[in-house]
Amino acid sequence: MDKLKDLDLEGKKVLDAGTGACGMTKYIEKKGCDAISIDINSEYLHDCRDQTENTQFIRANLSDLNALKSEVFDYIICNFLVSALSTNRYLILTSVFREFERLLKDHGMLVIIDYYPFDEERSPAFLDKSQVELWRLENAVYELLGEGHLVEYPPDVLKDELSALGFENIDIISLLEPVPWPPDLLKEHEDLIKKNIEKLESDRIKESLKEKLEEIMNSTGDRRVESGGIYELRAEK
Repeated sequence: MDKLKDLDLEGKKVLDAGTGACGMTKYIEKKGCDAISIDINSEYLHDCRDQTENTQFIRANLSDLNALKSEVFDYIICNFLVSALSTNRYLILTSVFREFERLLKDHGMLVIIDYYPFDEERSPAFLDKSQVELWRLENAVYELLGEGHLVEYPPDVLKDELSALGFENIDIISLLEPVPWPPDLLKEHEDLIKKNIEKLESDRIKESLKEKLEEIMNSTGDRRVESGGIYELRAEK
């Protein structure tokens, strides 16, 4: 989380959009802000509530945040949220960003941290084969379930989208150094893929996908799995 160290969050009203594994929620709480963490998945909220002390948690669709008043947040932080929005058919990029614009105070800041596309031709940084294969397998399972899949948006696409909604002073910072995936994040993806595989009807496909997942996880061995290129985008209302 060092990439946010220059932001003065103390005493500020901060929305963690997408609770996930709770890493960002815990980070901003320790910075002394008035934190709200929001996710559509109640399991994430329950798990994170046990790991924090003062954060308020809300279960809601990020495309419809009527439970929150307009122009109240100094910062909205999306930590690896944007690439996951497309896994839920109710979450549309434009409608989510429109809600963020409504919730921010004048001159409030939206901060997006996410991956460059896992594509050798479009990624500006090293790609870890194990991580890319895990990502592709996760997407394949989503497709077989007839659901959306993870989409890594290039930052220029997000910049155009935010500009159209009236955001200004949009700055993109490339973080090209390989960033290690902590074991808990790797395990989180593995468990999620296993859970989704079990939803499939075909036993043959289930076994094939389980074997592929085991092969990928075994390929990591004891080495450090590293992410591809990450960017941080900041946009001012």
